[in-house]
Amino acid sequence: MDDSNKRGNTRSRVWPDTTATVKIKDPYDAEGRSVITIRGIVADLGSEGMFIKTDEAVAVPSRAEITIDFNPDRPGTICVHAMGQAVRSADNGIGLKFSTIDVQRLQKCILERMQLRN
Repeated sequence: MDDSNKRGNTRSRVWPDTTATVKIKDPYDAEGRSVITIRGIVADLGSEGMFIKTDEAVAVPSRAEITIDFNPDRPGTICVHAMGQAVRSADNGIGLKFSTIDVQRLQKCILERMQLRN
């Protein structure tokens, strides 16, 4: 069964230069202080989750702090932050489910990105 049939909400492809930074507590650190930072290209995105392309592997499930950046020319100017969980780790990337995300901010970022000249 294809993953798209498992999720309740749809995800859409985004601009090919949209990036994400994911910070996950290292599950092998006994004291839980170390954080693994992963950067990747956003393959698809929805209001409840996303998939980023990366060669990195993570433990599933793992709590994640996520920043999605829609403007590669000026990082940090059109971005949204979220909290979530790694729910899938594949050879080509990581599936993340949001536990909290400001959907209005996400919509605003998408509208701002649409106004940028490509």
